[in-house]
Amino acid sequence: MLGQPPDLRMAGSVRPEGETRAVDGGYRVRGRWNFASGINHANWLFCSCKVMEANGPQLTPEGLPVVRVLLVPKADVTMIDTWSVVGMRGTGSHDFVVDDVFVPQERTFTLLDPVPESDILYHPRMIMVSSGTTTSGTALGLARGAIDTFCAMAADTASTMSTSPLRDRALVQTRVAEAEAIVSGARAYIMSAVRAAWEAVESGAADPSREIAQARLAATYGMHEAVRATTLVFHAAGTNAVYEKNPLERYFRDVHVAVQHAVGRPENIEDAGKALLGLRPESIGW
Repeated sequence: MLGQPPDLRMAGSVRPEGETRAVDGGYRVRGRWNFASGINHANWLFCSCKVMEANGPQLTPEGLPVVRVLLVPKADVTMIDTWSVVGMRGTGSHDFVVDDVFVPQERTFTLLDPVPESDILYHPRMIMVSSGTTTSGTALGLARGAIDTFCAMAADTASTMSTSPLRDRALVQTRVAEAEAIVSGARAYIMSAVRAAWEAVESGAADPSREIAQARLAATYGMHEAVRATTLVFHAAGTNAVYEKNPLERYFRDVHVAVQHAVGRPENIEDAGKALLGLRPESIGW
């Protein structure tokens, strides 16, 4: 599948927006998916589908649709150029369509399959922690870039209302310090919470629910704090920040798009609260 030497550049969507039906030797799949980041550079697409039967979707014992993931060569996919967006334009997260393509059984799996790897990264309750950490790291990296960019420009940039450099102004100094504390605090929370969750799972803790909740809460919290820090320095720059030639406007746009990711959903905070109160959220990975 991957060739020799292996060459895998994967894009796709975890959203079960397609449908698949079992046939001899595999499945036939059709559907349209969005947010396929990196599709321009991919050679394989993963397609999450509801498994259909004669009378409708196949259901789990809990009454939820069974989702099967199918791996489809890029050559069998039609990309739809949809990624005209306000920020994070470089991800190239276009839509794609698969129209009645056969996929052999060995290139499919379900989220209910036993995990073949024993490493903690593949633990069912750590998967969402791992993905959330990297996503939150993107947002905090944008905020860090915004702060560093602002500090560099503040030394020799004034504004239309004053000729004094931005860095000499008390309000600007305060905003930079606030933004720095916000990003540093959010990063420390994520690092500490993820470490605690990792250690709890690694040690075989009977119930790591609290640690998992803290780690996932930290990721969502970190994304929103990244927006807050970036917004502080964007406004501290005044009208300088509104021009496309100033990198601050791109950080501002990008971080506001980043927080729209599923990891940034406010519902994650609600679910974390449930877990911390001894309840079990219904969404996956808790």
